[in-house]
Amino acid sequence: MNKIFSKILILFISFLCFYSEVFAAEILQVTSSSVLLIGDHNRTYTVKLACTEVSPELEEKSVKWLKKQLPRHTKVNLKPKGSVDGVLVAKVIPFDSNVDITEKYINEGLAREKC
Repeated sequence: MNKIFSKILILFISFLCFYSEVFAAEILQVTSSSVLLIGDHNRTYTVKLACTEVSPELEEKSVKWLKKQLPRHTKVNLKPKGSVDGVLVAKVIPFDSNVDITEKYINEGLAREKC
């Protein structure tokens, strides 16, 4: 009886794990030229783009460009590099391109590489 119960329990747990839905991180808001609000349907993160430095005179143009590249609900992967004052510093890679947004930013001439 115990063996049957444990087999049923294992089968049930396996079923739940196999069919549970996993949510990817997605862009909720572009806060500034280097700060994003990202969520995963469970919590939100403030994320600073790793290795970027934007000059103040390019701030407005950079924000517009970043909003165009990362519109709301864009699915992204995060590669954490650390944290500064409780803000996650990470590389942000959109699912559809597999290229770090920082590389694109620098290639457009809107930011300088800081690392």
